[in-house]
Amino acid sequence: MGRKPKSRPSFFKVMIKDFTSHMQLPPEFIRKYGEILPKITKLRTSSSGEAWNVELEKMEEENYCFTRGWTKFAKDVGVKLGEFLVFWFDIGKSTFDVSIYGISGCERQIPVGNSRIEGSDGFNRTCINLNTPLCMETGQKNYRSLRENAAAFADDDETKSDNSNPSFEIVMKQHRQSRVCVPRHFAEAAGLIGDKKVYLEYPGGHHGYVLLDFRPSKSNFKLDLARGWSNFRKLNGLAFGKTYLFEFIPRKKVIQVKQIKEKK
Repeated sequence: MGRKPKSRPSFFKVMIKDFTSHMQLPPEFIRKYGEILPKITKLRTSSSGEAWNVELEKMEEENYCFTRGWTKFAKDVGVKLGEFLVFWFDIGKSTFDVSIYGISGCERQIPVGNSRIEGSDGFNRTCINLNTPLCMETGQKNYRSLRENAAAFADDDETKSDNSNPSFEIVMKQHRQSRVCVPRHFAEAAGLIGDKKVYLEYPGGHHGYVLLDFRPSKSNFKLDLARGWSNFRKLNGLAFGKTYLFEFIPRKKVIQVKQIKEKK
């Protein structure tokens, strides 16, 4: 009796030579799981959750490659020479989750400024949504240029506060290192109940998605900023003992986190 395949088999690839037009999957991975791989799959970034349709095609002998759709994926997420990509195949959904590690060895955030329109052939077209949050490493040239272009068309409310926006404050303490409890009034006003994740911004710092952990009961409301919060906190240097404002910006559908300056 053969072994049951793992629910999330994986492989990695280092981007060398010409990776812009196609990407070959490891032959050993194909030998093990080729029979269950679909002709058209999705590549979904692990940081943003966005997905691209990509064709899996047999080129020669046992060489299977991502072809049609791969060029667009590589361009949209900004794959660079020497980067390290890890692919996890979700058998139930016929989807590959992809994490990208830069030449620094650290996983990098993926741009989420593009929304794709699926055409009749099942592949994606691109349109730019200037109001969509961007998830990019601080200081990247693409981030700056796109923000500058967007400013020419719309006012940027990234650092503006509106007293009518849902908000709450916390004092950063030890028990909030890995998760933060979201007040019920804020969650309801921001429409977070039922959502799986939310996008957090820290003006001038790190931006990214954080997973929501919702565990309601008859007598208690429990919604936490969970996985991803600890990393967001560390990257932005949120300090213990300081007070922070969490404000939901409806137009951008993000939560901005800002330090509240102490009054002298």
